[in-house]
Amino acid sequence: MDSYITKKKDKANKDILGANSDAMITKYVELFPKRKLPSGKLARSNKKNLETNFRWFFNNFDYDWETIFKATAAYVDEYEAKGYLYMQTSKYFICKSQSDKSKTSELADYCELISSGGELDTDSHFKEKVV
Repeated sequence: MDSYITKKKDKANKDILGANSDAMITKYVELFPKRKLPSGKLARSNKKNLETNFRWFFNNFDYDWETIFKATAAYVDEYEAKGYLYMQTSKYFICKSQSDKSKTSELADYCELISSGGELDTDSHFKEKVV
């Protein structure tokens, strides 16, 4: 009976994100450029917003921080070569809500690529500009 009345207590950040989560989130943020993206949004999001998104990420996926850093570095490097065109912010890269209320994670896709040993195809199919 008491379980219906009392509010379920949320797990602490250290239980979900790890003991040194603040330092890990800071390291994650520093992987993104200190600038506005061509979309007009800042590439780096507030750490508190990232904490919320990382809680969702770690509750839904089983990747460690090292894989997250490798995946993020690969993502940023890929978009740096394109002038950051169409790059997601650090917040949306972790978790983005869709119009149908579902959530997607580009970070999870890149983590899967890294953990499975896949490679990013960085070469363009077109080598020269045709007029």
